[in-house]
Amino acid sequence: MYKLDLYKRPRILIILIIPLLLLTACLPDTPAQIVGTPRSRSIDAQPIISTYTDTEYENTPIPIPVLYRTQNTIPAIFEPLDGAYLAAWLSPHTCKRSFSSQAGKSHAAFVREMYLDEEIPINWLLQCLAELATPLLIIHPPRQQNQETEDHIPLGDQIAYLAHRLGSFNMPMFIAFYPPGMIPHSANISAAEYAVIFRYARALFLSYAPQTAFVWIAQDTNTTIRNAFFPGSDAVDWVGVPLFARRNVYGFAGNIIDTFAPFYHTFRDHHPIMVLPIGVSHFTRYDHIYNLEDAEKEIPRIYQALMSFPRVGLIAYADAFSINTSKQDDFSISVERSLMSAYGNAVEPEHFTSLLTGFTNVYHYDSPQPMWTRSTFLGYIYEGRLYIDVETLTAELSTSPPRVTVQIGERTFAPAENINRLQISFCENKQVILVSHPV
Repeated sequence: MYKLDLYKRPRILIILIIPLLLLTACLPDTPAQIVGTPRSRSIDAQPIISTYTDTEYENTPIPIPVLYRTQNTIPAIFEPLDGAYLAAWLSPHTCKRSFSSQAGKSHAAFVREMYLDEEIPINWLLQCLAELATPLLIIHPPRQQNQETEDHIPLGDQIAYLAHRLGSFNMPMFIAFYPPGMIPHSANISAAEYAVIFRYARALFLSYAPQTAFVWIAQDTNTTIRNAFFPGSDAVDWVGVPLFARRNVYGFAGNIIDTFAPFYHTFRDHHPIMVLPIGVSHFTRYDHIYNLEDAEKEIPRIYQALMSFPRVGLIAYADAFSINTSKQDDFSISVERSLMSAYGNAVEPEHFTSLLTGFTNVYHYDSPQPMWTRSTFLGYIYEGRLYIDVETLTAELSTSPPRVTVQIGERTFAPAENINRLQISFCENKQVILVSHPV
């Protein structure tokens, strides 16, 4: 085993931002040829990048996400087998068609909040239907739930009424019920009570509105499946999490993809994941300065990075939302032509789909489907040569590593051309390394 020494020279952080590569979908059955031999054993590695080109920084090992085939995943209701639904969280007064027109692409879903004791937004639902878009309703606790009056309606009856009314539309819907991070303190709901209410609501919707997928929204990316408010995997179809690129006096406060990855690996084996919502700040009240140029670069960088998470099935941009809104940052894009242009470029790849998969009466898969899974461990690309983390082979693919291995930093990697039992290729469209067993 030889070693690529990362510490003989100072580490240099270079963030590459290049335009999205608008190529056709990558075919795992036609792997790219791997050629080249490292010319140096002493080299710096890049810890963070957004895209890779074979003409720049070719002498630097670059970390790349690794996806491998799995045959034992049963997709959830409405889960796409490939790609992610394009969605938007708009003001109720924003024209959906106008927003899609500005973005240059139709959206598969639109998001709206409502209280349980609020009138159903029928006009909004009909607008979604006219746009061939799927409604995604976020249901909050009733505003009058703690007031005992003569006309007070029991909570169970309110949930049953909502399920029955929404079911009468006979159309696919996503229901994000009682997001824990958005429940007002006045509701005073304990974790135990929350689980009972959520599970009861799910049972009612299964009876009255079977064409709805139930979504549980985590408070933030630090949430785990052991969270006290998680109602159990058997009561949840999708898991959602907000993802905001906020600003401070130094710029963006960290890399949100780095914070998202551990959350993704926690839930990916159990549920498809919604990024609900996602937002990139272009103004903060910390300095009261507009930073449109930074946001124009960050939006496509984030959407490009999310393409490497196969079980991210829906991404909803936060153009306008009311409850739990940050008063420090402005995430809206529809009021700025340059931001809408950046957003349109970011969502142009075919990976971001504009229609819900299948409009039949059957939405559940009865058997496991072949799907891509993101490895917990990153790979590397260096001088046209691909390297796979040994633990990806042993722990995730149950494959023995080859005799020749390479040390990159503190981890051990196998050159891809030495792994004869697998098909390995680099997908430029999604900026990932694809690993699969030969058919």
